[in-house]
Amino acid sequence: MNVASAVDLSVTPARIRDPRATPLAGVTVSGTAVGRAGAVALHHLGLLGARHRPGARTMKHVTRECFTLVPEDGLPPLLCEVLPFPDVPESPLGETAFQAMAGLMAVNGRPWHEPRRIPLDYVSTCTGVLAVQAVLAAMIGRVRGAPLQRVRTAHSSAALLSVSQYLAAATVADASEADEATQAAQAAQAAESAGPPAGPPAHPDTGGTRPGPPFLSRDGVWFELETLDSAPWREFWAALGLRCREVSLGWTSFVNRYAAAVAPLPPLLHRTLGSHDFTDIAVAGARTGLSVCRMRTAAERYEDDGPPPAPWSLRPLGTERAPSDAPAVLPTAEQPLRGITVVEATRRIQGPLSGHVLQMLGARVIRVEPPGGDPQRCAEPVVGDCSARFLALNESKTVVEADLKTAEGRSTVRDLALKADVFLHNWAPGKAEEFALDAETLCAANPSLVYSHASGWGSSSAPDLFPGTDFMVQARSGLAWEMAEGADRPRPTLMTVLDVLGGLVSAEGILAGLLARELGGGPQRVDSSLLSAASVLQRPTTGHALSARTDPGAEGPYRTATGYIALSLPAVDGLRLLGEALDIPAGLTEPQLRRAVAAGLRTRPARSWIEDLGRSGIKAVLVQEELAAVAREPAFRADVRHGACALVAPPWSFLS
Repeated sequence: MNVASAVDLSVTPARIRDPRATPLAGVTVSGTAVGRAGAVALHHLGLLGARHRPGARTMKHVTRECFTLVPEDGLPPLLCEVLPFPDVPESPLGETAFQAMAGLMAVNGRPWHEPRRIPLDYVSTCTGVLAVQAVLAAMIGRVRGAPLQRVRTAHSSAALLSVSQYLAAATVADASEADEATQAAQAAQAAESAGPPAGPPAHPDTGGTRPGPPFLSRDGVWFELETLDSAPWREFWAALGLRCREVSLGWTSFVNRYAAAVAPLPPLLHRTLGSHDFTDIAVAGARTGLSVCRMRTAAERYEDDGPPPAPWSLRPLGTERAPSDAPAVLPTAEQPLRGITVVEATRRIQGPLSGHVLQMLGARVIRVEPPGGDPQRCAEPVVGDCSARFLALNESKTVVEADLKTAEGRSTVRDLALKADVFLHNWAPGKAEEFALDAETLCAANPSLVYSHASGWGSSSAPDLFPGTDFMVQARSGLAWEMAEGADRPRPTLMTVLDVLGGLVSAEGILAGLLARELGGGPQRVDSSLLSAASVLQRPTTGHALSARTDPGAEGPYRTATGYIALSLPAVDGLRLLGEALDIPAGLTEPQLRRAVAAGLRTRPARSWIEDLGRSGIKAVLVQEELAAVAREPAFRADVRHGACALVAPPWSFLS
């Protein structure tokens, strides 16, 4: 089994020495993480100024993480608990099981028509960020007058939040999840049904039955393509000598990959790219406005760019002030950010999710949309008159329409920002200055403002080269190669893992900025990016007791006679114990044992194995292959709100 973090953190806030720079300066954190969630939490608390005092390390099976914050002024301690489920304090389940139960494997595996694990501790990383969010929100609430004593978050909550858009779309009353997963495939199927047209010679595909990204050039370079407009797409293929209906069919699949998590393309497109060297492909992209990004390894990235960025940067933009006065609207146990106003001018996933997190914490979020509303509101499937996916990220936000291309529209947004506590945008570099809505301008006019930019690349030079989208950042950050699991090709995921984690990291940085402001730090600028989110996911766990765990690949998913199962194996000799439970003879090499385990599990139905392996002390769970079934899973009863579609409940609880 994956050993979750057993972190007993006794935090004693001394007098905040410099809230303008690090809002947790003077805080001492004691304890040692033995799991990914705790390691992420400790690292981020340290970046915010907390001092770490290592505690006793334990490798026993513990899934409940505890953070205890003890103020020096005699106030009651604040307890933060990280649980497996909101209403289950202990469980042997680990990363692999949560990916299986919450549908991450189903979404990630869509290109291969079978569930596949994201080969990184994605749920645990998101959980660690949620834990720090809970701590910061509670501290903000306390400063503003809420007598909070206990906060909780859970791995299950993080898992479901990461698939909230897919979950909402799959549970619309008359929606078919199969339609969502196969809509993009229909274009490629139509192209194939017409037979192979004349074109460049065949080239090995990129894996899977209907290959999508990434792409392989004739000289062996793996790369990603990106454009959000059909015109550069058509012109790019024309520059490579391809003018046929497969180009249009491919565009339908390609542009839908953000929503569908699958992008099968007509084989002719891959064959065309495979008949050109990478340099020629890159030149064609530059001429037509389509971005072509070679997939770097993490080592290449660090050699080219230097150390990875911090999750966020926090910078004061004014003079230090006295701590904030008592707010006009007091926070509550359910809403620690009640009384906080956020103005959000964002699109797509990263920015809206950041605003959604703040809204779930009690803030009033005013969303700026263009005249007529955000076009994403109309994306199928719809609930009433709103897209289910859009609703999953924008529920309960107040909408103000403003045309930023006009002086009147920019004035409307400026007026909103001057009365706000937070201004959040994800505009392209230079746009804020063009609109006269940059940090220096707004913070000078509103010295209580926390100004946040959620970008694609942060301070990297990449914005001059590539659009800051999830899949381009996967390619350039080295993440796609890290998910290759030893294969000789990168394996990026078409699940929007960086958009989601980027939104969580953005909200975490904003909470740190709000705490710094409340403690007298004055106006703050917070910057985060998809690239910084990738660095959070890629960060090694050196210094923590995480190496003595079972290889995640040994935990599945495994095909059975009916369905798939995933396992939570002991940290030591987990694969061997699994072999014993299956009566596999001893003495096999690890590759032989893996093959024997996979073959043995195919002989009986999934639920039969779940029962039998449980009697052998090995926890097995059913891999959910349809997200509609995830919403009905009893284990998630505290995480899901049911209505016209399934929406994820706030992933924390705050108790006074």
